[in-house]
Amino acid sequence: MTVSERIKQTAAMKAFDYVHKDPDKNLPKLVDTIAKLDDSNSLTKQVGAVENVFLDQESNWRQLVLNILNDVDPGEVRHIFEALAVNNFLIGGQRRKEYREKDGCNIPTMSLMDPTSACNLKCTGCWAAEYGHSLSLTMGDMENVIRQGKEFGCYIYLYSGGEPLMRKKDLMTLCERHPECAFLAFTNSTQIDEEFADEMLRVGNFIPAISVEGFEKETDFRRGEGTFQAVMHAMEILRRKKLAFGISCCYTSKNAEFIGSEEYFDAMVNWGAKFCWFFTYMPIRKSAVPELMVTAEQRKYMYHQVRKFR
Repeated sequence: MTVSERIKQTAAMKAFDYVHKDPDKNLPKLVDTIAKLDDSNSLTKQVGAVENVFLDQESNWRQLVLNILNDVDPGEVRHIFEALAVNNFLIGGQRRKEYREKDGCNIPTMSLMDPTSACNLKCTGCWAAEYGHSLSLTMGDMENVIRQGKEFGCYIYLYSGGEPLMRKKDLMTLCERHPECAFLAFTNSTQIDEEFADEMLRVGNFIPAISVEGFEKETDFRRGEGTFQAVMHAMEILRRKKLAFGISCCYTSKNAEFIGSEEYFDAMVNWGAKFCWFFTYMPIRKSAVPELMVTAEQRKYMYHQVRKFR
């Protein structure tokens, strides 16, 4: 990291630490500091949105930000802010801009990799099960991706699979070795226990996006009996330890009406999720179940529902 980058990092983190004294009052000052440090304009749009959020006392986004500051472990919030806002956008944004202008190519703001094809579930219509449990990236492979990514200004890494937490010890090792990065895993969450949650709390830069297909009937239909209750147990552990998590929803012809409903959005909030990813089911390979594909009307419905509740 250059001297200029360290100065940016120090100034931004001092402003962030000031926020916790009175988030409602001081957050606009943090936004102003970030805007002044953003040489590459990587956060210009987001900064403007955040400013508008805190002018509107009834804004859902304002409530979300304050909820995160109040409900999530302060160490994790600080760690994730530094990785996302400071490293990936203030510092990484400038690096990506320089490489883009120099080499005429786009540099991603985040990278996705599959640590393993292994999974402890066999969900209906999932292509991952066809690959068996023998395909995995080595620690050297994953380290190499992260090292190269950081050089080009990428500090956000997503894990898919298979089930990434089949290698949860390795993932924690990567979090520990690269504290300046943020890591997110799309996971069925059945591997989350007290011990692993404590590890997440220790490293502070790992966030799970938990796969849920709706309520119990819809989730267990695709993922197997008892999966929904296992997910609820994992969420209870994460809430209790004040760890941030989100939800990943795959909508199909069987569950679109449920996961697009106001009842389901309320449920996600009550479960403690801080964000949600929505994916449409795509039939791939021999395990494909074409009848799970959503109709045009269901896709339109999901589009409007997501925009309605955001």
